[in-house]
Amino acid sequence: MHIILIYIGVFLGVLMEGELVMLSSVIAAHHHYLNIWVVMAMGISATLFQDLLYFNLGRYQGKKWLNRKPSWQRKFDTVDKRINKYPVLIFLIYRFAWGFRAITPFAIGTGRVRSSTFYMFSVGTTLLWAAVYGSAGYMFGELIQSKLSHIQHMEKYVIGILALLAIILILIRRLIKKNA
Repeated sequence: MHIILIYIGVFLGVLMEGELVMLSSVIAAHHHYLNIWVVMAMGISATLFQDLLYFNLGRYQGKKWLNRKPSWQRKFDTVDKRINKYPVLIFLIYRFAWGFRAITPFAIGTGRVRSSTFYMFSVGTTLLWAAVYGSAGYMFGELIQSKLSHIQHMEKYVIGILALLAIILILIRRLIKKNA
């Protein structure tokens, strides 16, 4: 039962933070604490869910939502201007642009892009994102295993500390955003 909760945590962690949780989860999978295929499925599912949520929020509540979230307006304007100038490039790279993973699908949703076009690009870039971060996590896990094998008995503690640090950083970042 606890393993199901861990995978739900991976899903929620990727949904909220993305890369850091994905990398940590793949490293844990590399060390056989988690199943790599389930980790990848949770990461892909969370990322697609987030895209669809923000795209549809932009499509159906765009102006209302921007009025309630004035802090999004500057990023929205930046993304909206770039989408009109470089639409394909924005579709391909927004997932890798820190700070723009939520606002970009939202901005796309407020525009004239067809839902089917957005969904197609979303699936494609999500698979690319999962491959990049999955590979990076696997290689980092391999590096840890080869260079730090003499402390292998401590890896559970190292992974736990890294996860705790990730949670602390997420909370600090949210507090700073809330107070700004």
